[in-house]
Amino acid sequence: MWDRVIGQERAVAVLQRAAGRPLHAYLLVGPRGSGVDDAARCFAAAIVAPDGDERAARLALRSMHPDIVEIEPEKTVISVDQAHELTREAARAPVEAEHKVIILLEAHRLSDESANAILKTLEEPPPHAHFVLVTDAPDELLETVRSRCQRIDLDSLSAGAITDALVHDGMGEEAAQLAAGLAGGQLGRARDLAGRLAPMRAAFATAPARLDGSAATALRLAEDLAGAVQDALAARKKEHEREADELDRDIDQRGYPDRAATRLRRKLAERHGRHERFERRQLLDEGITALESVYRDALVAPGPVLNSDRDPVSVAPAAAARAVELCRQARDAMERNPNEGLLLEWLLLHLPPAGHAP
Repeated sequence: MWDRVIGQERAVAVLQRAAGRPLHAYLLVGPRGSGVDDAARCFAAAIVAPDGDERAARLALRSMHPDIVEIEPEKTVISVDQAHELTREAARAPVEAEHKVIILLEAHRLSDESANAILKTLEEPPPHAHFVLVTDAPDELLETVRSRCQRIDLDSLSAGAITDALVHDGMGEEAAQLAAGLAGGQLGRARDLAGRLAPMRAAFATAPARLDGSAATALRLAEDLAGAVQDALAARKKEHEREADELDRDIDQRGYPDRAATRLRRKLAERHGRHERFERRQLLDEGITALESVYRDALVAPGPVLNSDRDPVSVAPAAAARAVELCRQARDAMERNPNEGLLLEWLLLHLPPAGHAP
């Protein structure tokens, strides 16, 4: 189970010791992509199933264990309603274990009012309940919350550590190095770029070489890229359907009480719905990042490039710099909820045409 938490030997050792006699609240601090979310899930699994049960680990890592509750921001903040949900979950008895763990992801998004709503529960939780708060911005948490938790820090991951992890997953060395270089220090993103997002990333990364300066080509290409985003969305939806089917099988095999089974199905459906609402925007952002990386490579060539699986495109430095700026503008525009199809069309109509460098 802990093999999934790469390059964090010190933090893992602390968490493994703590799981034997867990305190009531922990604060796990680590930058995005450091594995801090998976560390929280592994820690929770070790608490609810101290005998190292493989099923508990598998369900915990997929956010599906009945005695491990994950709460994450619905929008930009963790609302007061979610804070009250946390206290209610803590009060409920475990379904199948002696302990129950509530994981609060992006805990720094607690508003002051929400944070104050959970203070008493954090300080005096029911004997069976344990809290794991996860954040990459601990200073944004109220001191009254931080002081009630034992803090454990995780380190940033190097590209070499991510490459080693992907090779350990069974990936080839060159593909692993490519994904690690593109992922910006985020292991989960590297796995996605090498896996489910690989076709979409390839579609966006080849787009600059297909532009020829004509509006017809740009609009046709925008349609192709929108289709690549849609395919990635469909793949995610299939993952969600598999998770729901797995939960149903587990409920039947373990004989959960009706009330617990209903709550588990509802929580999974809510999480899937939340992720699917934001997924399209995240995918488009990833696609624009792939476009941007191609023009950045054109600026640094013949130096080290990010897209090591393809030749840099031939674009004048001023045009490449302008393209990078256009990608930034497109990403900023996404915050204003534009029509995503029109945004792609606008971007491709303004990007410079390019061909492969000799």
